Amino acid sequence: MPPPPDLSSYRLSDADSRRIFQEEILPAEFPADGGGASAPSPSTRKQPLAVLAVGQTGAGKTLLAPAIIQALVPSAKPAHFIADTYKTYHPQYTRLMLSTPQHASPATGPDARKWLAMAAGEATKRRVDVVLESACRHPDDFCDLAALFRAAGYRVEVVVLAVPEALSRLGILARFYEKKPEAQSRGLPVRLTPVKVHDDSYVGLLHAARYLDESDAADQVVVVRRGNLVAYGWERVSGEPAEIAKAVEKERQRNLTDTEMEVALGDAQKISMHEDAKEQLQQVRELMKPLISDDAQGVAHSSLIPIAFAQKDGDERASNVLRLGYA
Repeated sequence: MPPPPDLSSYRLSDADSRRIFQEEILPAEFPADGGGASAPSPSTRKQPLAVLAVGQTGAGKTLLAPAIIQALVPSAKPAHFIADTYKTYHPQYTRLMLSTPQHASPATGPDARKWLAMAAGEATKRRVDVVLESACRHPDDFCDLAALFRAAGYRVEVVVLAVPEALSRLGILARFYEKKPEAQSRGLPVRLTPVKVHDDSYVGLLHAARYLDESDAADQVVVVRRGNLVAYGWERVSGEPAEIAKAVEKERQRNLTDTEMEVALGDAQKISMHEDAKEQLQQVRELMKPLISDDAQGVAHSSLIPIAFAQKDGDERASNVLRLGYA
């Protein structure tokens, strides 16, 4: 197998990177008209809040984040960062997508990751609440972001999508071939995410989960499946040790729920009509077999409860309630 191409020539200089951030990204993320409908507003909480929604590519972050934002908006509109979208600001991204699309992401990714960190840093200066989506393909970036918010005095809450490999692989195929809205986050071109990118993020998420177990970066973590169903919750104030990585691994092996099965079969049926998807679809079907087997029925799993969001101090404390900074 030939070595990957050297794409280092696409790396922008510090001056160009800073210019693009100041002239293009900053006005888009933080519009100058502070009273405008699209502008994030300073946090009204005692402690500004960062909610990090993390899951491998295809896990369902695009459907999770709007629920979090909707719960936050009545208090103060948060900044909403999507890690994958920053590469579109790279001056060579469009040309690469048209000529060699397989190189577009790796060529522009290093600068995109830098811009995401810069945007997060800007948010902390402005003391705005933040909702950030990350696939954790580069898990150290997630760890650095969580630590950045913690060091800036933010309350950090994390929602981890513990989705089986078969479902996220299927999710990627469905959003591409069925042209689902989540295939075009913030103007990203419709694209079929390479399997390697998915697999890297699938592994990276577990790295991030272990970091959350071992560090003091997060105040609260909830582990959810597709459909925003909570399987595990932990809060630092409980004094209990975190077992986030264990919960993620366990949920990835849990048999599919009836709803998950129904959706998966429906998506697979639609995708099977596309000839060029059949090889990947067969791989997904093989990955799904252990998730529909009777062999796992004896394994004890926690109940799945819909995620809920606290709206004021004193709201019920339960494993499925994301505090959103409320006591």
